[in-house]
Amino acid sequence: MMEQVKILIDLQEIMSKVRALQEEKRKVPLEVADLKALFEEREAKFLTAQQEFEQLKKDRREKEREIEEERDKVERAKAKLMSIKTNKEYYAMLKEIEQTKRTNTQREDELLAILARYEETEKREAEFHAEVDEVEGRYRERMVDIEARMGSFDKDIAVLDEKKAEVAKRLEKGLARRFEMIFDRRDGVAVVPARNQSCTGCHMHVSPQLFNLLQREDRIYACPNCNRILYYEAPVEEATGK
Repeated sequence: MMEQVKILIDLQEIMSKVRALQEEKRKVPLEVADLKALFEEREAKFLTAQQEFEQLKKDRREKEREIEEERDKVERAKAKLMSIKTNKEYYAMLKEIEQTKRTNTQREDELLAILARYEETEKREAEFHAEVDEVEGRYRERMVDIEARMGSFDKDIAVLDEKKAEVAKRLEKGLARRFEMIFDRRDGVAVVPARNQSCTGCHMHVSPQLFNLLQREDRIYACPNCNRILYYEAPVEEATGK
């Protein structure tokens, strides 16, 4: 039975390595989480500036159209003055022209304000776009490295899985399954030595009778408290014959 325990110890070492590699693999994508968050932040600012810039372009075109229409209206009114025959109509037309000019002056002021914001937003949009490109470039570089590392993890895990399958074949029927269940439930520690009449897995005392049975090494025993598979580990003095 001690041979089976030795196989279990080997299997536990292999599976512990697989678990460690899987944990490291799980952590790798987190290394770019900060860059991803930064990229999303910069992208959101860029999209907001882009939307604002597009709206300003639309407002600018609309305001320029309104101003041009009002200028045409003034020119048509001036041309019409030549055909007016009464003073009343003449002064009414002059009043309309002045009102149109005042309205256009207000629109021109509004256009100037739009142009000021237009230039500012265009500059901000360009800056955010450059920041997005820069962060995206860094993100892509990191992802290339991460993909290579992930591939290396997968390769190492595959090798260990093959080794695990080979070792597991040497176990008695049902023992490998029992071992894996304990391994999963006990955080990767399924086989532990019993030392000084205690389980080194849960550190609980085992009965003298069980401790004596473990020393016979004639069958597989489990800790009554944590269900880990136990094996006897002789004290250093006993093992060295001192």
